[in-house]
Amino acid sequence: MGNSLVKEIVRNLKSYGSPILILENNDGFLFRDDVIDALESRGFKVSVGSNLFQRIDFETIENAQTLLFLNRNNRDYLEDIEQQAYRKEFFLSHFMNAYHIPSIKELDLNDLEKLYAKNQIHSLSKKETKKEIDMLKMHKTNVNSAFDYDTLKTSLENALQNNKTDWKFIAELCAEAITGTTGTDDFDKVWKDISAVNTDFQTHLAKNYQQLKNSNAVKKPKIVSKVLDYIHFNFKNDKVVLLVVDGLSYWQFSLFKDSLPGKLNNDIVYSWIPSITQLSRQALFRGDTPFDSYRQNPTNEAKLWKAYWKDKGFEEYALKYQHGEAKLSNLSSIERLAIVYNDLDEYIHSSNDYHDLLKLTENWVKRVDLNKTVAKLLAEGFKIFMTTDHGNIQARGWRTLRGREKLGTNKSGSRSARHIEYAEPWLQEELINNNPELVDSVVMEDNAIYFKNDLSFSSKPELVSHGGAHFLEVIIPFIEISNG
Repeated sequence: MGNSLVKEIVRNLKSYGSPILILENNDGFLFRDDVIDALESRGFKVSVGSNLFQRIDFETIENAQTLLFLNRNNRDYLEDIEQQAYRKEFFLSHFMNAYHIPSIKELDLNDLEKLYAKNQIHSLSKKETKKEIDMLKMHKTNVNSAFDYDTLKTSLENALQNNKTDWKFIAELCAEAITGTTGTDDFDKVWKDISAVNTDFQTHLAKNYQQLKNSNAVKKPKIVSKVLDYIHFNFKNDKVVLLVVDGLSYWQFSLFKDSLPGKLNNDIVYSWIPSITQLSRQALFRGDTPFDSYRQNPTNEAKLWKAYWKDKGFEEYALKYQHGEAKLSNLSSIERLAIVYNDLDEYIHSSNDYHDLLKLTENWVKRVDLNKTVAKLLAEGFKIFMTTDHGNIQARGWRTLRGREKLGTNKSGSRSARHIEYAEPWLQEELINNNPELVDSVVMEDNAIYFKNDLSFSSKPELVSHGGAHFLEVIIPFIEISNG
């Protein structure tokens, strides 16, 4: 894009030459989630919180980042921060002065970029600005709705070249690509690009994944084991429901996110790796590192949920766990509610490919009447957190295990075609020694072997499964829903 609004804002902010900026922004443009995401993908760390969050952000800033504090009405900052910072007022009108600002400041960023690129010479009135917006909408309606592969490829390449990769943005691009091409001839091209994304993601995991397990959850959880800590720290006095959809990939969430009631804050979190239910959902409900000895079932999961919250001072009567369906009566005394939907995971294992799974996902949303459930929970005064334990991957079959190779497997009880766990380490080593072509495709961890690309221990040419470390299995939705 020749003339880019975001690029010009970044250039302007960088021109001040300060590693810490305090910006007063009364028109609220910089507070938008999409604008914050755009700034953070370009080297800024944006802070909008209390003095505690200011201190955390100030102390944890990375050398390459510019720390950007946002405020309205010229609020005060901690003294040592203020001494090092450059103060400035920010106005969207400085960059879009040809338009009526109240009419455009909430527009989609893509639409704002198109207006910015027009380079209007004369200032437009409110009526004239609205006319320009209507023309944009008309153009979008008339444009061929076929998936634009070239734009996707360019966007992915640019996103992967950033110094700090924005995996949420990449998840959104991949979601658009999968839902836009599944069942078409373009899907194979898209899949090659997603495989390239996964290659970079595996490098990222090798460098950073272990740190996520000990990450701070005050501002946001980075991994499923930190979700409950995040909720406890930030929402002590709220009625909270954790809505867990087993096996929900980010691309599946994109199919129905726009239809959900309430105000949504869309984010991502990492699953536990390997991405099997016994480990990752256990980590979610335990709020900590999962145990190998744990056995996954609703009874044990309910115990983990209640044990965590009792340890935080909640009474038994205020806690509830539901499995399989949402039962929304008699919730007035409930302060911490967990609802687990497990049938979408059943659809995963019965699907041949993503085309099957897409249709099944759309049917599932209608069948369980998810929108009605969310609306009812909001009406009951709950703050809703929707997430999952792992995503899924359309995998290729390597081959099934044969004879002696099966000896001592399935120790964990996982039915994943992408993960096996041996009772003895020598059995694991023997499989790899006899099949050296697997070395670059798998991770060997403790007694487990799991795939990091799109292969599986199956003879099927295609299947949908989980249990490995692929980008589509590990980067999963973490959504906050509140009354708008």
